[in-house]
Amino acid sequence: MSSPLDSTYGLWLFSLFIMAILYGIGLLQAWLYFHWYSQDHVFIKGLVALLLVLETLQICWYFDGTYYYFVQQFGNFQAFTYSPWENSAQLLAAYLSAFVVQAYFAGTVWRLDKNRRWAAVVIMVLALSSISAGLAQTVATAKLSSLTRLGETKDITTVQAATALATDLAITISLCFTFQSFKSGMQSTNAVLNNLIMYAVNRGVLTSLCALLNLVLFLAFPGTFFFFIGLMPSSKLYMNTMLATLNTRQHIRTKTAGFAGASGGNSSDQTTMPMSMGRQDPAYELPVHIHRQVEFSRDDHTDMFKKGMDAESV
Repeated sequence: MSSPLDSTYGLWLFSLFIMAILYGIGLLQAWLYFHWYSQDHVFIKGLVALLLVLETLQICWYFDGTYYYFVQQFGNFQAFTYSPWENSAQLLAAYLSAFVVQAYFAGTVWRLDKNRRWAAVVIMVLALSSISAGLAQTVATAKLSSLTRLGETKDITTVQAATALATDLAITISLCFTFQSFKSGMQSTNAVLNNLIMYAVNRGVLTSLCALLNLVLFLAFPGTFFFFIGLMPSSKLYMNTMLATLNTRQHIRTKTAGFAGASGGNSSDQTTMPMSMGRQDPAYELPVHIHRQVEFSRDDHTDMFKKGMDAESV
């Protein structure tokens, strides 16, 4: 027979375990980013530093809450009737971290394809709606000062989780459609774009799943902490997806070059498509390499000329 504390204390500790693992992975990715891409524009490095600060504050405040409930209030099973300010603060840090990443990818969609800038606007509106609902939820939670009364924030929590889910889906769909639109008749180009579509889907699946779990479990199991499974790790996943996107640029460049070399040909050239927000500064952009592969073959009468279209990598 399970303990009645499983749905509260148990899930609180389980969430801490998952967050600690993801935070450690994020720290490693951040170190690799600053080591590999020290020449990136200061704005991109500033975003990464901001994410590190927010996520560090979030997990420290969560640890502080853990110490309060499991040490200071040890044996007091009614401790959750009071919520210290650190609980609301860590929630705010998580929402701000998610917003930074969502805004970053909205800018990526904006820069990728001028014909789909409306999609970036939609993403940004959804992201602003999500952070606004998150701020309202944080204020409401702070006023309640009790984790046992979180059900009273049902309306605003539903809005926050639903808009977060919609934002992640919009980002994933926009990236996939954009990459699909770049496809041509050239096999090497399409192979690279298929990989990019796979990366975009993988990026969005985990964060979307967390938002969905948060929404469903909060509504389906009121008065429990089951929704922590989706809520608490989400900001760490946002940080890791952004850092993974930044850190895989060189890998995709190498892979793109490999595809281009395997396709043969007598000449090739590369240019760069911007994939981030801000000024037209090469150091500020996520490099997107465009390979134009030119092949020549001769028969008895004519020369046949084939030209590949654009392939891009994050």
